[in-house]
Amino acid sequence: MADGSLRARPEFWPVTLLSVALVAVLGGWSAISYLERTRSDPGCAERTTLRVAAAPSVAPAAETVAERLAGRETCLTVVVEARPSADVLRDLSRTDPASAAPTSAPAATPAPDVWLPESTLWLRRARAAGAFQVPAEGVSVASTPVVLALTSATAARLSRSGALNWTRLVADAKAPVPVALPDPAISPLGFAALVGIRALAAKTRPDDVAAGAAAIMRRLAPDTVSDGAGKPAGSGAVVSTEQAVLSGPGQVAVYPPAALPGPDYPYAVLGSGEASEGAASFLRALLAAEGARTMTGNGLRTPDGRAPDGITAATKVRTGVYAPARLPDDTTALNLVNAWGGVHISARMLAVFDISGSMAAQVPGSSATRLSATVAAAQGGAKLLLGTTEIGIWEFSTNLTDGRDYRETVPVGPVGPRRAQIIEQLGRMRVKPNGGTGLYDTTLAAYRDATRNWTPGRINMVLILTDGRDDDQRGIKREVLLRELGGLVDRKRPVPILFIGVGPEIDPDELQQIARATGGQVALTKEPSGIRQIFFTALAEFSCLPPKCRR
Repeated sequence: MADGSLRARPEFWPVTLLSVALVAVLGGWSAISYLERTRSDPGCAERTTLRVAAAPSVAPAAETVAERLAGRETCLTVVVEARPSADVLRDLSRTDPASAAPTSAPAATPAPDVWLPESTLWLRRARAAGAFQVPAEGVSVASTPVVLALTSATAARLSRSGALNWTRLVADAKAPVPVALPDPAISPLGFAALVGIRALAAKTRPDDVAAGAAAIMRRLAPDTVSDGAGKPAGSGAVVSTEQAVLSGPGQVAVYPPAALPGPDYPYAVLGSGEASEGAASFLRALLAAEGARTMTGNGLRTPDGRAPDGITAATKVRTGVYAPARLPDDTTALNLVNAWGGVHISARMLAVFDISGSMAAQVPGSSATRLSATVAAAQGGAKLLLGTTEIGIWEFSTNLTDGRDYRETVPVGPVGPRRAQIIEQLGRMRVKPNGGTGLYDTTLAAYRDATRNWTPGRINMVLILTDGRDDDQRGIKREVLLRELGGLVDRKRPVPILFIGVGPEIDPDELQQIARATGGQVALTKEPSGIRQIFFTALAEFSCLPPKCRR
């Protein structure tokens, strides 16, 4: 009754009518606003999301430009993700379902619509790895010169005893400080340094440039690091970028005699359809005056080399235009990296471990199983590998996951920053009870992965540790495996398979046929403790690289 009396009271009618009118007005305004937006932008019936994978050094600037663009392009959302270029390359190269990484590996990030790596060198490597959706070149949106970085204290000390230049710090046989060099086989900065080393050798040893360059490389090899632009440590120098010098307090830049092919930040469109339209809008925003100011505000130069903002005299960073150099052609680049490989032997290795049921067998005279003893030997070997060596780990049996006999446990990458992780992951391996040995399918998948991701200047190899013969009735047959391997082998890009057989059930003839098809080897051992010596002996034998050695 009380509610009814309230509804009947006339003094509440104006309030009710006003509320209804307000709702109607707001609803009408919203509808008109929506119609105006969609009328002015007919493509707004559906929002487009553009995924951009950007190198960490350019990602903050790209994110800022994307946020501004969102205010103007109401139908476009640009998601910028900072990702190391090596990780993006690895994901993009896994486009062939037959050779993709095992599905039990950590879920891959969705493929980007746009890739913005540091250097065009990454685009070349992606295409060489079979990622043909990647263009050979992109549109440069920024640049930053390759320099030597020193602490201001080191620079001041060295300046008192001589000129502060690359000839003295890099080419001199008695260089005053060690120079940390990012591994040229994987780092665009290290590769740029090789170009600079060749130019220095042409001046200091014009009669034999190759020998002069090799001498400089040998001197720098002990101080090679696996990561990119780092900070100068102690009294040493590091091959770095101008942007890194500006972002690190107390650093000084020393420029090479001529510009090197350093980071040029190519904008590479991978998507199509609506994504390509959004990619074009984002590219225009990056190249516009406001976008260029954002790049220079983050310590980068414009594509044509105009200087960044906020340069202080103490950094010795040049304020004038510093136009970037182009990459050398593919043949010259490959020769440079192979020359580096000749003085700094390092490997790119995919190690594949048998975890079939028979690996639970006890090693005679020991409490260890075949798997635990194999893992212990592998952990010991991992401690001795060069930090720049790249290694990935798979394990295999039969039907491990989604019908596959293999799975990835550690993606291929440099040992240096991941050594403890690799050793820990090896220790987590467990035998699959009653699991069979899916050797042929696993070998083919591993070889496809290794050949597709072949890296110049490295000993590229597949290492397979097993205690049995293939017994997967559902898998491919030996003749199919041999035929497929024969089609993949490239004498100019060798990838030998090294089999290490453990235990009495090994069929040596089976393994020899497979290994010979790739220029590889087979080693048998009754004691898993001998694995480490076998591996390092084989590594030395595989160290002869083209063009001098052809298997």
